[in-house]
Amino acid sequence: MIRRSYLMCTLIVALGFPSAAAASNCNGTQTGLVPLTGLGAATYQGYPGGLYPGGTNMRPAAHDAAGVAIANAIAPIDTLGNADPSGKVVLISIGMSNTTQEFSTFVPMANTDPQRNPKVLVIDCALGGQTASLIKNPAYAYWDTVRARLRGRRSSPLQVQVVWLKEANANPNTGFPAATTTLMRDLGSVVRTLKVLFPNVRIAYLSSRIYAGYATSSLNPEPYAYESGFAVKWLIEGQITGADSLNYDPGHGVVEAPWLAWGPYLWADGLVAREGDGLTWQCSDFQTSDGTHPATGARTKVSNMLLDFLHADATAQPWYVSSLVGAPSPAASGARLVVGPSPARGAVEISFAPAAGEPWRLDVLDLAGRRIGALGSGVGDGSLRSRRWNARDDGGAPARAGVYWVRLATGIHVLTRRLVLLGPE
Repeated sequence: MIRRSYLMCTLIVALGFPSAAAASNCNGTQTGLVPLTGLGAATYQGYPGGLYPGGTNMRPAAHDAAGVAIANAIAPIDTLGNADPSGKVVLISIGMSNTTQEFSTFVPMANTDPQRNPKVLVIDCALGGQTASLIKNPAYAYWDTVRARLRGRRSSPLQVQVVWLKEANANPNTGFPAATTTLMRDLGSVVRTLKVLFPNVRIAYLSSRIYAGYATSSLNPEPYAYESGFAVKWLIEGQITGADSLNYDPGHGVVEAPWLAWGPYLWADGLVAREGDGLTWQCSDFQTSDGTHPATGARTKVSNMLLDFLHADATAQPWYVSSLVGAPSPAASGARLVVGPSPARGAVEISFAPAAGEPWRLDVLDLAGRRIGALGSGVGDGSLRSRRWNARDDGGAPARAGVYWVRLATGIHVLTRRLVLLGPE
């Protein structure tokens, strides 16, 4: 009996089964930290929030325009990287255990998504244990696994054009901003490695960690999970401000990296509903073994946010959304239209820049094409404008939860963005 018990204990440890001592800390329901999307121009330890420079959650106009142009140029290619109408647009995940657990839930969602362009091939290439500090090395063994997974789906590194990157470093212990700066630098090396290994990659969307207040290990607890958002923010700001080592534009020299932007921002403060979309993280969303890795609840939430992002973002619609489903897509125009947040609970911010001399009209439509909100009209001068829709129809009644279109009609173009409304505030 003693021998048998010893063997069973050894087997349990070897397989990594959860133990009672490592159970989730379900008392960690909030930290008091403010999501970057809600922090805005306010600061965390002296550093301003917002996803992008200036405390805003919207991409700067020039960076957004560059991303839209790149997205409109993405087309199916074959496994040798040559343009081919019968080829694929390959979207892969890159990252650690949380990333593969979330993206492996997303893949079947995408495969059955009626809005997905059938030319888009979605492949999970993330792997447990692969931190940013490890995979920044293009010779690291992880990349052999990535190549094998691509081969397994009859694809190749030359066919990859879009990446979802979500990373962290294990057991950070140097505090803020030191550990965050290290992660930012490692992420910079990772995106340069992406360009080396996948020469045709055009876009990399980055997300930071989900909530880790229920964690009971030192792997990556709070506040490191929260602070990882600053690493992503600072890296993208570096590209926006022209860091040579992150150049994506062949017109400005050697291309070192894909075009970078935020994918869905995933952090919310536990049970405190996030402003704008009401996102929360419950203890049951996480694996009971450590409170760090996502269980079904968290995997589904992340997958839904990623799917909504691909449906709505101006740099994803041109290549991800199928023209066969009749969903409006951005038209080539001097105008631009950005809507956020989406999903939203309550008011939505809309920024747009009608081309100079073009008459414009901004409306919110339901899925049947009926106008429920008239947000203004005028003549464009090329400058950036903004409107706030308070999630009410023209009669002042709260709009029902559901899917809407924000439409900017100019003299010769129509731009639309999908908006998911969760309900009024």
